[in-house]
Amino acid sequence: MTRSFERLAMVAIAGAAFVLGAFLPRSYLDAQGRGPSIPPPPTKSEPIPSAGKEPVVYAEENGHACAGNGFLAVTGSYGVGTSVLYLVDTVSRQLSVYEARGGSQEQRRVVLVGARKIDLDLQLEGYNDRSEYDYRQLRRLFERRGDKEDITTGLEKSK
Repeated sequence: MTRSFERLAMVAIAGAAFVLGAFLPRSYLDAQGRGPSIPPPPTKSEPIPSAGKEPVVYAEENGHACAGNGFLAVTGSYGVGTSVLYLVDTVSRQLSVYEARGGSQEQRRVVLVGARKIDLDLQLEGYNDRSEYDYRQLRRLFERRGDKEDITTGLEKSK
């Protein structure tokens, strides 16, 4: 008789826990990143009026660019502890991409991800271009416009 009473008590406790879990608000799940499958629409935030001061603009802190001596270097980060460096030699038109990882001494590393001579790439009018108009279509539109001046790209040498 005691065993059957224990089983009945366990079933009653499990049932009560199930019912409570089904009907209690689930706000505690949002804190664990397991919120509703369809997130609520974002709320509109109203800008705070400034008191006649210039707006403060913060630079994006996860990337930087620098140029000098024929090189262009651009850095960025993705993931935790992983950074990327794009290095462009503007004289020889060479691109190199490096990945740097931080962490423990065994995990730290700098890896050459890829390198490419880009002189021919820079001569392409388009590649994987999903723009509304490709280069040739835009050129035709400008030609049809009927301007008296020649259409130029701005890259031609001055006469």
